[in-house]
Amino acid sequence: MSRTASVVAAILLTGCVTSPPPPKQYDIWDFTAVHPASNVLAVKLVVRDVTEPSWLRTRDIFYRLDYTEPSSPRRYAMSEWVATPGELITLRLREAIGFANAGYTLTASNGSSGYLLQANLEEFTQAFTAPSESYCIVQLRVSLWKSADRVIAQRAFHIEMPAQTPNASGAAKCLASAVDMDIDEIVHWLSGEVAGSQPSDATTVTKTPTSHQ
Repeated sequence: MSRTASVVAAILLTGCVTSPPPPKQYDIWDFTAVHPASNVLAVKLVVRDVTEPSWLRTRDIFYRLDYTEPSSPRRYAMSEWVATPGELITLRLREAIGFANAGYTLTASNGSSGYLLQANLEEFTQAFTAPSESYCIVQLRVSLWKSADRVIAQRAFHIEMPAQTPNASGAAKCLASAVDMDIDEIVHWLSGEVAGSQPSDATTVTKTPTSHQ
């Protein structure tokens, strides 16, 4: 082998050795499982895809440093979700509502009467109050429509809870748990709305961690 060829081979080999590993991927389903609920619903219900703002339309796992730069979200360089938060939460929400709705849940309207549920993801991040202390925030704003042409109820569901570890793994696990808590609240609220047992309002359901009170 010529000297030039040896140098090229060495450079290529060095490049292979020093190439960074692919990002570690996380899925909401890695941490929690949807538990079948009693059939508290028995209505025709379309659950639309969860929408998300443009900054969340990515697989990045976001965090912010509230103790220095609370207005500047950052992302973990070597960790990511397997899909966007909106896509993950859509599957989770449909699964949970499907368990509670006796199999009547649909993903698209077929033109006949029924209910339509639209959820908008407004917050999905980890926040640090100190270098070793953090919590996660998940906020979903949900609208319930009747026959896809009239909003009959709206509500914001806001969950905050402490993360077990101050890293990407802790963020993923915490955010997954917060999503499930939000969805449990949504199913409970939805059962009351379709049964007419509680008023339609915009009350926010909030659960906060004791670590940053």
